[in-house]
Amino acid sequence: MEMISYWKNAQEIYVDGGLTLIIGKYDHKNQHHGGEKALGIHWKDYPQSRGVLSPCVVPRATRSAILSGLLHQAVINGNKEQITKLSEAIDFFRSET
Repeated sequence: MEMISYWKNAQEIYVDGGLTLIIGKYDHKNQHHGGEKALGIHWKDYPQSRGVLSPCVVPRATRSAILSGLLHQAVINGNKEQITKLSEAIDFFRSET
């Protein structure tokens, strides 16, 4: 499914059933010169705006809690692929520019 243009260079970093987390630059209404680094969330093809997938932006404080919790779970479970993807996502946010 096509994703709304407000998300730039979005990459899936975590999928659990239909729940998907993405990272990328979010540029609300394409008005902020490329946007800011953001964590997005969607469930299968929801939410949508005019029939186009429109992932929600996760607030910064919540983002950190989600990523660290998922990384902890991946380490406990020994899931190397998830450890790698989540570590890369955490690195993505180290510098907020």
